[in-house]
Amino acid sequence: MKLLWGQRNLEKVQAHKLEPSEVESAFDADDWATAASEKPYRIVGEGTSHTSRLIRVIFAETDDGLYPITAFPIHRRQRRTP
Repeated sequence: MKLLWGQRNLEKVQAHKLEPSEVESAFDADDWATAASEKPYRIVGEGTSHTSRLIRVIFAETDDGLYPITAFPIHRRQRRTP
């Protein structure tokens, strides 16, 4: 599935010292997993990026692809997904 990038979500991701390529690689990671979010229409995903950082991504699924709302690095003990 295609990730959708715009100025707003790029700024949010970069504010957390991540690049879009790092978020995209987490989506493709073998350990990528998702869980329902507390907010409607949002999904929480977690996976290890090509830089070996564990990343949590909050995203929404649209007809055109997946829109990463934000993403940030987390520690393994903070992982929500199985």
